[in-house]
Amino acid sequence: MTNPRAKELIRDNLTIPTLPEIVQRVTMLMEDPGIGTAEIGQVLGEDAPLAAKVLRIANSSFYGLRERCLSTEQAAGVLGLRVLKNVVTQAAIIQKYEHLADYPGFDIESIWRHSSMVAAACSSIARRCKGNIDLTPEEFHVCGLLHDIGKVVMLDSLGEQYAAVFQAAKLNNEPLHHAELRELGFNHTDVGSLIALHWSLPKAVANAIQFHHGPREAVAEDPVVALVANANLVSHRIADGHIEAAEQTLDEGTMEFLGIDPADVPALVADILQTQRGAAA
Repeated sequence: MTNPRAKELIRDNLTIPTLPEIVQRVTMLMEDPGIGTAEIGQVLGEDAPLAAKVLRIANSSFYGLRERCLSTEQAAGVLGLRVLKNVVTQAAIIQKYEHLADYPGFDIESIWRHSSMVAAACSSIARRCKGNIDLTPEEFHVCGLLHDIGKVVMLDSLGEQYAAVFQAAKLNNEPLHHAELRELGFNHTDVGSLIALHWSLPKAVANAIQFHHGPREAVAEDPVVALVANANLVSHRIADGHIEAAEQTLDEGTMEFLGIDPADVPALVADILQTQRGAAA
């Protein structure tokens, strides 16, 4: 992250989470050539609540499986290990912050829904890019999953103080990251970027989280940041029911920068819309 003072404030006021243990374990198993998908699926099945979340995500409309997965072993075999790791990461983060589910004045479920949409948008855009975008679609999926994780961590550490900032921004129709910076000296993009670095994710992922709200110069200069920032905007506009505006989010310059065929944009928006409908079901 770029602001030393913000970094100092975050470390003084927040508990930065470690990478969930199950994600570390799955990563380690994936690196062992003697371990297959069935064994990794069995490991996931040992934690019943986590396994249930993994299956719920795996069976969501985003992955479009032809038949429903009934076990983590089956999910591992059908999805493949790289996709499975994303599913496990998402499930483990949701599980870690379950205690915030009913926090007054903060709808954490809406954060998870939006994050899932942005993850889907990121990977869908990445698959259609013909330019040099540095990360794989699976890595872009992680960018989407984590782009707003800072909000959840701030609520977990600051409680009512952060909930009050969150509510005030909503009531005043003020961008949340502006209100956070004014009231706390740092915002959720600072926190999310620090978490990504703490988890040893690629620096490009940390930068995408840091700058997904801008400034404009950062979006214009870095294709990874541009992709995630635009995925975030597209997802917000789809969630608000503004489908035509969503299709117009990727302007001519952005499409040229990322190597996207304009003819692909309606299908791209349709894919993300399908993800939203699946999440709401």
